[in-house]
Amino acid sequence: MTITADFFKGYENTEDPEMDFRRREREKVSFYRSGAIKAVYLNEQIRIETWYGEISAELITFYEDSSIKRIFPRYGKIGAYWTEKNEAEITEYSELEVGDVVYRCRPQCLYFYPDGKLKSITIYNSDILTVKTKYGEIRTNIGVSFYRSGKIRSIEPAFKTEIEYKGKKIRPFNFFADGMHADDNSLVLDEEGYILSYI
Repeated sequence: MTITADFFKGYENTEDPEMDFRRREREKVSFYRSGAIKAVYLNEQIRIETWYGEISAELITFYEDSSIKRIFPRYGKIGAYWTEKNEAEITEYSELEVGDVVYRCRPQCLYFYPDGKLKSITIYNSDILTVKTKYGEIRTNIGVSFYRSGKIRSIEPAFKTEIEYKGKKIRPFNFFADGMHADDNSLVLDEEGYILSYI
């Protein structure tokens, strides 16, 4: 059974973990104005059940209705002595079956619709995820978003990716995508897999 925010009621009163070089300085639990739990920064990594099997989590955010919004398998503090690449190296691979496709990756963040279906996968920019489309295989080092059906909604192609579209070559790319979630990417597809827009 997938957990909800209600599972963590009173978590702010649990004993604080020992601080280490990875742990960020932020409250363990944050709340919406309504009093509903908005986010939980866990004392240690745990595994939680989702539509896609068990996923490790250090930070979980919730919708106001208490359903899971985002899962961060790792949530370490990035700095001079601990890089995003270091964080990626301690993140385990997941095999996520979305629609009829299995995506094997080390997720930096998983974003869900309120009903538990996967909305986007954000990966570490030191990693590469290859996505099959009607326009061939597209490599991304940011991630991919999905319709509720599991069909690809958008992709952030890696720099210099060329795609044949309507008799010409296009290079969709968002220069500001690094460090952002893969929720709204530069190459947008319809549910049939055809290009709707690109930047």
